[in-house]
Amino acid sequence: MSHADGSVLGLEHGKIGDRIAVVLDGKQIYKKLYKPTNPRTPKQQMHRAKLAFVNRLSKVLAEAVNMGFAKVPVKGSCQSPRNAFVKANWDNGSIVWAEREHGRVNGAEGEEREHGRVNGAEGEEREPSQEDGAEVEGMGAWELCPERLEVAKGPRYISRSIAATIEEGVLHVTCCDTGMTDVNAVGDDQLHVAVYWPATQTTMVYAGPLRKECGECYFELPEESLEKGLLVYAWFQATKYHRANGGKTTVRPGQASDSVFLGSFLTN
Repeated sequence: MSHADGSVLGLEHGKIGDRIAVVLDGKQIYKKLYKPTNPRTPKQQMHRAKLAFVNRLSKVLAEAVNMGFAKVPVKGSCQSPRNAFVKANWDNGSIVWAEREHGRVNGAEGEEREHGRVNGAEGEEREPSQEDGAEVEGMGAWELCPERLEVAKGPRYISRSIAATIEEGVLHVTCCDTGMTDVNAVGDDQLHVAVYWPATQTTMVYAGPLRKECGECYFELPEESLEKGLLVYAWFQATKYHRANGGKTTVRPGQASDSVFLGSFLTN
């Protein structure tokens, strides 16, 4: 891997010969382009399906990922929070086996799949696209296991007894054990709750009370989303105060706890 000062040489992006050019923290980085010798083996297909799936998920959960994984990359590693999220979650899913009939696989909308190709509604044959899901030839599709997904990671303390309920469009989170006596808990750690709607591929992150004030808290959900299934995650994160030149005080994410899956809800 090589580096270049962007202020001198300019910044490049994308594939350049046998390298991939990216920019991270204002620095130009070149990575070697890896070309698999046999990209059609089941193992290669499965590996690519997992990475493609979690990469798309990292974009949907970007706000939560940039907070929950802010301190995970090692300083100087040129790794972003999104990279850390992908590394932590690329294998946190499961295979969903599709129905088979006479060697064919039927898609979600009645499309027929055979030998890795898709027959569309008008009979045209095409290659599977990302919209078809993380499909692996002869193996089904790679999908999310909500209870295994990590949206935050770190050494801060969070109790597994934290729980959530939804009533009349309001998310109620109860934290019976704030962990104030734990060595990895600080009173100024702040509770964060991420709500993810898989059907619409949208996410909202709510900032809750500080650990020392946390017990019960309430978050109002968007009215238009109440008929869609949602997944809820929570974590504590250290608050780091930074005073800018203009005297304005902002809060930047510090160390986080591991996230806790609070449940899957259907609010119709």
